[in-house]
Amino acid sequence: MLPPAQNYDVAQDYRVQKKTAASLKFAKFSRKIHKWSGILLVLFAVTISISGGFIAFKSHLEYLQPSNKSGVAGEINAVISASKVVNIILALRLPEARQMTDINRIELRPNKRMYKVRLEAKDNWSSPREIQIDAITGAVLNVGLRGDQLWSDIHSFAVFGEFTKLFVMSMTGLSLLWLSLTGFYLFFYPIWFKAHKRQHPT
Repeated sequence: MLPPAQNYDVAQDYRVQKKTAASLKFAKFSRKIHKWSGILLVLFAVTISISGGFIAFKSHLEYLQPSNKSGVAGEINAVISASKVVNIILALRLPEARQMTDINRIELRPNKRMYKVRLEAKDNWSSPREIQIDAITGAVLNVGLRGDQLWSDIHSFAVFGEFTKLFVMSMTGLSLLWLSLTGFYLFFYPIWFKAHKRQHPT
C-alpha cells in the first residue's frame, strides 16, 4: 500500500526560498559593512585610546597638569583681587600674555590659597600655559604647560576644527551602532538559519 500523498504548497515554498535568499543577501552585505566599519573605527579607536590614556594620568605628569602649589597662610579678606592677578600676569611679559584677552580663565583655589591662571593656546596644536599665583602675596608659584588640554582636543578631534569634530564623532557613534547591530545579526543569523532549515527541509 502506497503512503498518502503529502500536500505541497508551491506558493509557500517560493515565499520561503525568497525570504531565505533575501536573508543571505543581507547577511553578505552586513559582513562587508561590518568589516569596513571595523577597519575605519580602528583608526579612531587608536587615537581615542592613546589620547584617553594621557588624559587619565594628567594629575601624575607635570607636562599634562602642573602640580598645585600652596600660597602662604592668610585670611579670606587678604586675598588679592582678580584684576591684580591680571596685572601680575601681564607684567611677566610672556609671549602668550601680552593683553588681557590672552587670558582664558582665572580660578581661585581657596584650600591652596592660590590662583590658577590659564592662558589661551597659540593654535589648535599648542598646549596652553598655566601660571599659579599666590592668592595672598601675588608671588608666582609655578609656571607650566597644560598638555591635557591638547590631548583632550585630540581625543575629541577638536584639533581639526569644529566641523571635523562633529562629523568624526557623529560618524564614529553611528559606525559603532551599526557594528553592534550587524554583529548581533551575524551572530544570531546562523542559529536562526539552521533552525529554519530543520523546519523547512528541501
